[in-house]
Amino acid sequence: MDVRFVETLLAAVEEGSLAGAARRLGITAAAVSQRVAALEAELSVPLLVRAGRQMAPTPDCEALLADLRQMVALHAGLAANLNAEQLRGTLRLGAVSTALSDFGPQLVSALEVHAPEVALSLIPAPSDEIYGKFVDGHLDAALIVAPPFTLPKTMTFERLARQPVGLLRPRDAQKSLPYVLYKRSAWGGALCWQALQAHDPAPRILCEMDAVEIIAQMVADGLGQTVLPKWAGLARYQQELDFVPLGGAYRDVGLLTWRRDARRPVIALMRDILRQKP
Repeated sequence: MDVRFVETLLAAVEEGSLAGAARRLGITAAAVSQRVAALEAELSVPLLVRAGRQMAPTPDCEALLADLRQMVALHAGLAANLNAEQLRGTLRLGAVSTALSDFGPQLVSALEVHAPEVALSLIPAPSDEIYGKFVDGHLDAALIVAPPFTLPKTMTFERLARQPVGLLRPRDAQKSLPYVLYKRSAWGGALCWQALQAHDPAPRILCEMDAVEIIAQMVADGLGQTVLPKWAGLARYQQELDFVPLGGAYRDVGLLTWRRDARRPVIALMRDILRQKP
């Protein structure tokens, strides 16, 4: 039984029409009809019947739907398993914005050379959100701030960068500038808030956000001062801003993966690429 024909039948059932199945699959309605007819001939039963303006599954088809869906899922799983053992398929990587700017270009260019059949899907988000997506199975790996809790033994976090946390101010600015805060509920923001409180126990706060690039730009524009980690991308503001480390504080950024994937070729290649300094 041709799995493509089964997928076509399921699309017709779910869309309620041959035309809808054709649009979903990118083929003609005639091709959909031919595939369904081929399945009906193979199984010796009618599978679709017109119900008003829609196509509906026959009782025989209804009885087969669960098994047919399982067949399609099994086929997809086999393909995914093969891709997992080779340098091809989709690599879903979640990343905080600063890690994307620091490591993204390096990763994209290296994968293009060493694994051209790997499609890299980059998903930017805060660390806590990325971690949740990773746990739920929506991501293969994550570039995040070190979690503020002990990870399960099924996961591995490899530090890629240790970034000093410090006071960021416009050059020659007055000391009375208010603070633009890196959001305190963010994992990195909590570290910066602790460092700020040790430096200035009663800071005057202008605003708070989980967007360190925008914060740095606001400080460069003279709107305030801030406490941030010194990620590589901050160098673009070196002519406009002064950075003063605070009390040995730092933020760790690294790669989160599943231990079971340690030998998966695409994960191993990604790890080797990221270990090289951008």
